Amino acid sequence: MMRRQRLLVWLAISIFGLMFVLGWLPLGAQDAVFITNTPAARVQAFATNTPAAAPLFATNTPAAQPTAAPVLSTSAPLLLATNTPQFDRMNTAPDAPIGRYALRRWDDSSLTLTWIEQVRRITADSPDRIMALRLFQQEIASRFAGTPRNAANRESLLQAMLDAPAGTVDIRPVIRPYVEAALNQLQPLFDFDSTITYKNLNITITPANLDGRAGQDAVIYIAYAPDNGSPAFRDVAMSVIDTQGIYRVPQSDVPYPIIGTSVYSSALVDNLNGDSLNELSLTVGVMGDINGHFYVYGWRGNQAVNLVEPNKQVLYAGTPRPLSDGLGFTVDEFKLEDAAWGCYSSRAVTWRWQNNFFRPPATLPDFTPRNTLACRLSAAEPLYAMPAADALRAIGNLTAQATPDDADAAGRAAIMAAMLNVLDGKADVGIQQIAGLSTGTQPGTWLDEQVQAFKQAAAAPNSTPLTLCAALQNASEYGACDVNAVLSRLFTEQPFSRDLPIEDQTARLGLTVINEATIKQVGKVDRPAYLFDLSGDQWWSFAPLGKDQYTAAAVDTPAGFEAPPEALPAVLTPPQTAYDALLVRNDPAEAINILDTIQRSRSGTPMDSAGRFLRALSLDLLGDRRTAQPAYYELWSDDPTSVWGQLAAAHLERR
Repeated sequence: MMRRQRLLVWLAISIFGLMFVLGWLPLGAQDAVFITNTPAARVQAFATNTPAAAPLFATNTPAAQPTAAPVLSTSAPLLLATNTPQFDRMNTAPDAPIGRYALRRWDDSSLTLTWIEQVRRITADSPDRIMALRLFQQEIASRFAGTPRNAANRESLLQAMLDAPAGTVDIRPVIRPYVEAALNQLQPLFDFDSTITYKNLNITITPANLDGRAGQDAVIYIAYAPDNGSPAFRDVAMSVIDTQGIYRVPQSDVPYPIIGTSVYSSALVDNLNGDSLNELSLTVGVMGDINGHFYVYGWRGNQAVNLVEPNKQVLYAGTPRPLSDGLGFTVDEFKLEDAAWGCYSSRAVTWRWQNNFFRPPATLPDFTPRNTLACRLSAAEPLYAMPAADALRAIGNLTAQATPDDADAAGRAAIMAAMLNVLDGKADVGIQQIAGLSTGTQPGTWLDEQVQAFKQAAAAPNSTPLTLCAALQNASEYGACDVNAVLSRLFTEQPFSRDLPIEDQTARLGLTVINEATIKQVGKVDRPAYLFDLSGDQWWSFAPLGKDQYTAAAVDTPAGFEAPPEALPAVLTPPQTAYDALLVRNDPAEAINILDTIQRSRSGTPMDSAGRFLRALSLDLLGDRRTAQPAYYELWSDDPTSVWGQLAAAHLERR
């Protein structure tokens, strides 16, 4: 026993160290949470058909090479149906009146053939086909759960899915029944760690106590290992041997969006809710999200269920911390406060086990900016509105406290300091500062873009502080200068004289007038307004309020100079909420309601083919066959060459 405990501790420490060194998680944090008995081989990425470039634990962990077991067959016999659709015909409109077509009577083989055809047409750059396949798979899960039931059909479909472009197909609905069949054939024990190989699938078994029956439960890790040894697919699932001795690998609630996600870590956990049973945690990263998404699954009612309160999401960065009483955990949730500086705020949220779910408090705490250089500099803004000497002093005092973790904020501060020196009449100092930065920047980074833009603008003929500022602003997203802020300061410090034409005075600043107007307001003196080439769409007025000088102010775009309104689209497009109603909440009535609301807001504007298919499918799923059949037929007739028209045609058969 002691030897096993020491081994578990060593494995947990090894996993922690690997995650910390590689720093795959957001903000450099690691996500191996609450690991009590997780062997290193299990801490891997388990997503859909995930590209190798994703930040996955599998990227530097070679999978065990398969033995001489036969590979998945690409020529497994399908049980062909008599009403198999002819896909070459689906690129043309129907060849008979609507009365000659009825909704398709699916069987295992016809459904599988249509499914395979949809998968084979998927390409990485075809979002419509990817979405159409997701909708079709949702239909199968709702109406024909367990399809394909024929082993040969399942194997042919699985091979087509594994051959699809990485990250485009959710393979779990097919591979889990496939693995279930493999377990029932091989009959492995669930009382010790082991790995079995079945037709190019490596299945790692980790014993677990999911329902209180020792030796009858496990968490399994599935890896598809092609001939080159680089896994193209991984999955994690709960498995049990039921009281009849049958191995089961049921589907669980979808824990994360199918496309564009990666699972950073997975672990068997316990002591989170005091029931002495194991739970399975998943930490999921979604492209562009600051926080990881944390899920906890348990075995309840003979199925895997999400133990987080319904319609709630655990978001966090860093490391979840179990509560001392063993009835929940605390996470730090992050929020972006200032994208230019990269300032994040955070709050600690405690999820406590109550009434069979992990639940957050009724009132969540406020976010507080983190004590970082980025947030301290952000709080000092607007730096360009200050006198240059004051702004430089503030930057110097704050960056003196910088740590290696503050490199990005310190780099932005250094560019701004150089620009402020230029505005303060010390261009030589600013150029020297940029020269010092250029020796240490990495090509292609934000800092390198800013350095190169500064150097090129400074070397250009007739360079001015404003043209240099504009170069920084335009070189990168969140460039380190703001033309309008600098203009506001210049117009205050160096007001224009009423004795000279305004155009001549703006030219000396490096500004070119691209539009002008006269602003007339009751009770106010008329004043000219100008739009300059370096200030985007910001207009500036010059009121002759002083005896010798103009008073400049940023103003709204004068009447008659507004940009023309964008033309309304000729067709309506379903919003993501309509897809989510079906794919996430399995609520076709809600999907139809969303589409109807959009249609009412633009009466007379047609819905695009994607929306028309979504409506037809939702009607079909609600059992309204009388309305669904003409909806499919009309879409097929109107748009037979699109993925939506073809899939609509697949739902009909000629009688």
